[in-house]
Amino acid sequence: MKQLEAIEKVSKAIKKDSGVKAIFLKGSIARDDFDEYSDVDFYCLVDDDKLEEFLNKRIDYLEQYRPLIYWSEANFVGPQIVAVYDNGLHFDLYTVTLETLQKTDQIKVLYDPCGLLSDYRQVPLAISEDDFIKVFHSFSFSLLEFEAAYCREDLLWASRLASHLSGDLAIILRYIFDKNNSRLGFKRLYKSLDSSLYNKLLKAMDLSGPSHLPKGLVLLIEIVNEILGMLADETLSKLNTEFFKFTSARINRLK
Repeated sequence: MKQLEAIEKVSKAIKKDSGVKAIFLKGSIARDDFDEYSDVDFYCLVDDDKLEEFLNKRIDYLEQYRPLIYWSEANFVGPQIVAVYDNGLHFDLYTVTLETLQKTDQIKVLYDPCGLLSDYRQVPLAISEDDFIKVFHSFSFSLLEFEAAYCREDLLWASRLASHLSGDLAIILRYIFDKNNSRLGFKRLYKSLDSSLYNKLLKAMDLSGPSHLPKGLVLLIEIVNEILGMLADETLSKLNTEFFKFTSARINRLK
C-alpha cells in the first residue's frame, strides 16, 4: 500500500539525521486498523538542540517518497507538516522532543536505538464518567440554543447547532458502546453500533440540514431516550434527566 511505501522511504532518509532519536507512528496505522484511505501520522523524536536544524529539512525528507502537491505548517502537538503527495496520500509529519511528547494513542515504533520509547504507556482514550456527564448536559443545553435559532428562522445556525449536537451524541454513544475509545467520537463509530442504531443516526444527520429541520433533532432525541436505559443506575442518577426532558419536549413541540 502507498502508506507503507511512503513510511519506508521517508523513515529511511530521516534515520540518517543525527538529531533524530526515534521515529514512530500513531493513528490507524499504529493500531493496524487502516485501509487505502487512511492518512499517515508520522512522528520524529528530535534532540532539543537540533530541533531547528531538523525542521528546516522536513520537506526534503518528505520528498524522498514522491513530489508534494500541497503542504502547510501547523502546531497541534508540536511543529507539524500537513502534506499531500501527487498520488493523493495525506501524510502528517510531527516533530516532538522528550519534553513535548504526549502519550496519547497507541504507537508503533519504527526506530528507537536508545530505547527512549521503551517506557511509553498510552493514555486511555476513554473519557471519565464526569466528562460523560458534562457532554450529556451540553447536549441538553444545546437543544435550547437550537430551539431559539430555529424559531427565529436562522436555519443556517440551527443546522450548525444540530451538527454540534450530533457530535455530542457521538461521544455519548461511544461511551456506552466503545468506552475505551470514547474520545474518538464519530471516527469509525459505525463499527460499534448495530445496524438499527447506525441507520437511525445516519437518518438523523441526513435530516439535520436546513431544509429538513427539526426532523433530524427529533431523531437525535429519540436515540438518546433509547440508550439512556443502557446506562448503569449509578451513572444515570447523576444526570440531570429532568432538564433533558424539558429541552427535548420543547424541540418535539416544533414538529
